[in-house]
Amino acid sequence: MLSAQQWRVILALLEDGSRPADPILREGEILDSEEYLTVCYELHHVLLPELAEAGFVEFDRDKDEVRRGTRFEEVRRFLELIDHLHEE
Repeated sequence: MLSAQQWRVILALLEDGSRPADPILREGEILDSEEYLTVCYELHHVLLPELAEAGFVEFDRDKDEVRRGTRFEEVRRFLELIDHLHEE
C-alpha cells in the first residue's frame, strides 16, 4: 500500500498537473484511522520527499499540494512505454 502511493500520485498527476498531498485510495479500499495516519505520515515524510528529490514532483508542504516536477516528463514516457508494452 505504501509504495503504491508513489505510483498513484504519479498517475494522478498525469491527468491533473497538481493535487492535494492526500493518500489516494482505490475504489473499495478501506483503511482504519491508524492505517490512514500511517499512510499520511509515510506519504508526507518519506514518499513525496523521495519523489521530490528525484525531481518527479514538487511537494509544497505549506499548501499541502503536489505538482509535476522538472523531471516529470521522464516518468510520463516510462508509464507510456509500460502501457504500450501491456497492450502488446
